[in-house]
Amino acid sequence: MKRLLILFGLVFISSACASSFAQTNIKSDFVKLKTSDGITLHGALWTPASGKARVGIIIAPGGGSEFYSDWLVWLGENFARSGYIALSMNRRDHGHEQWYHNFEPSAMDHKYMIDFLASRGAQAVILVGHSYGTVTASYYVVASDDPRVKAIILYGAHGYKRDGLTRSFGSQAEYDQAVAKAKEMVAAGLGKDTFLLPPIFPGGQPRASSYETFLNRGGPDTKAVPVEIIRKVQGRPILAVRDPADPFLATIPPAQQQLQEANKNLEYVLLRDIRGGKMDTAAHQFRGREEEVLRITLEWLKKHKLSP
Repeated sequence: MKRLLILFGLVFISSACASSFAQTNIKSDFVKLKTSDGITLHGALWTPASGKARVGIIIAPGGGSEFYSDWLVWLGENFARSGYIALSMNRRDHGHEQWYHNFEPSAMDHKYMIDFLASRGAQAVILVGHSYGTVTASYYVVASDDPRVKAIILYGAHGYKRDGLTRSFGSQAEYDQAVAKAKEMVAAGLGKDTFLLPPIFPGGQPRASSYETFLNRGGPDTKAVPVEIIRKVQGRPILAVRDPADPFLATIPPAQQQLQEANKNLEYVLLRDIRGGKMDTAAHQFRGREEEVLRITLEWLKKHKLSP
């Protein structure tokens, strides 16, 4: 059975997305890591043809993504083809679990991934976050100041301030009402009960959440505020890349200005508009622009002396 799973993994991972980059003999494996509090994290590892690499890259999925999402698999494969050892791995708050685990322990799950790449010989690590993963990856660096993390890359970076916490609600009053209800339920010992958060987009699907996690991740005292986190990142270069057609980021106050004002070490790349000003959900995963984003990333890493 183990052999079949490995074979399936190799076929699935290698065929998830085609690439015009040079094909090399990279190796792919499934990875399972156990946290100190007994949670199992799942992911995929891509090792370059040489079998080792000085620099490792960890890819942190967005809130609704999994480690095997097409965009993340494509990145893992092509980082490995470029000579890096790459790991795409779920935190404890992956997929449908995202609103049932608090922000801080989920963000600190990055430590297990860094430890794993270090055990494979990586002397330096780059944290790459996509969407909500840009928030958890940045928070880990701020909370730990882990010296092994040499740079942060933010794909589809969130840029809202604390006033952006109401973005899924119709008004400040509706948000305040939801916060009051959640606090009431937590006080009554029912914080783990489920309720529905409004959809991110009008007409979208509501999101199930526990009252406790809603307060932790989206309440007025949350630590999950991107601009506040980025402002505290010290001594590391940061690259942020966004497609202007990304409708998700269009629902959040402008990210570029907020993030650039928050940290002088952050370089923000807004891709050129190729859709005539129209929004497209595929732009959140940079669909059709993967190679463009990879080139920008590799050039930036080279500039900062973080080539493999």
